[in-house]
Amino acid sequence: IMPNGTSSEVSRGCVAKCVFCTEVHFWKYRGRRAGTIVDEVEHQHKKYGINFIWFIDSLVNGNLNELRAFALGVVEKKLPIRWQGYARCDARMDLNYYKDLAASGCHMLNYGIESGSQRVLDAMKKNIKREAIEQNLRDSAVCGILSSSNWIIGFPTERAQDFADTLTILYRIRNQKLINISFLTSTSRSEEHT
Repeated sequence: IMPNGTSSEVSRGCVAKCVFCTEVHFWKYRGRRAGTIVDEVEHQHKKYGINFIWFIDSLVNGNLNELRAFALGVVEKKLPIRWQGYARCDARMDLNYYKDLAASGCHMLNYGIESGSQRVLDAMKKNIKREAIEQNLRDSAVCGILSSSNWIIGFPTERAQDFADTLTILYRIRNQKLINISFLTSTSRSEEHT
């Protein structure tokens, strides 16, 4: 996927405060300005022939305005690149937003979805709605952007119905260019689960 590729970062830290993650304890969220990222990508492309960027920060869409400005900057400069990164589902990313990302060469987004149960998402403090998950994957697929996903099975408050909700949403998004489903399982379960 990256014969002429490199990695880069648009930010450090995370805007979320999910209860299972230590990221928020290490770094306060700091993001780069879109113009500096576009300049860096242009330099890498012109000097070294780089045409694929893997943004390895915790989430490429921590600042939605800057990510869109980056995408528009790549399009304006006609940079022939493709890129991918990690992202959070976010209802503010609508179809037009994904069209801009696709036009800039967005190849794939790896989403930390975690659960298909709204009750578990709330317990995790994910601050997203189930509807946003489906909307994001549907809109990105329409635009030709691949999706990868991460899930947590056995979260301490998860019940059988919550797991069923996760399986239901996985079934519903199965045809949305979802190329990878990664699971993390918890081995410490409380009595509440049974």
